[in-house]
Amino acid sequence: MPADLRSCQNGKLPPALLRKISPSGRLHHLAAHSWSVLQDLAAEEGLELVHVGDYRPYAQQLSLFESRMKPFPDAKRNTQVVRTFNGKKWYLHTGAPVATPGTSNHGWGLAIDAAIKVNGKVVSISNKPRKCKRSGLKFLLAEAQSLGWSWELQSEPWHIRYVAGNRTPECLIKEKKI
Repeated sequence: MPADLRSCQNGKLPPALLRKISPSGRLHHLAAHSWSVLQDLAAEEGLELVHVGDYRPYAQQLSLFESRMKPFPDAKRNTQVVRTFNGKKWYLHTGAPVATPGTSNHGWGLAIDAAIKVNGKVVSISNKPRKCKRSGLKFLLAEAQSLGWSWELQSEPWHIRYVAGNRTPECLIKEKKI
């Protein structure tokens, strides 16, 4: 974790630590820089790398959690995704699982949910535009790690997290991109 986050609370970051990212949203300044370079590399291949999730303030984490999780089991699900929040068990009812408010890596400004844009429409990172050699996911798998990104969940290939901390990834230094 970058040193400037150590005294902060998840989802309650000072605005000075965040930077705007394209086309919209915010990330921790180190992650934002790396994301911008990743987008530039993707563009060189004809991929338009975008995102569908960036920094999540605490209030947004809470709203997302309450929209997907309920304090009672979902009778329609064989397998229950369970979180504990405010001393109660909560169960997934709709959408993909979400972190308990105040624990999401999106709340540190270090996680992003990647996607690509094809013909003006945002689509899954696993898609491969006709004009490109590889899918957005294959691009990320080949390029993201060298820029300081990692995958937390194999079940969510779109969710990557900046893990370089204060260390500037070597390829950014070599290419004088920093």
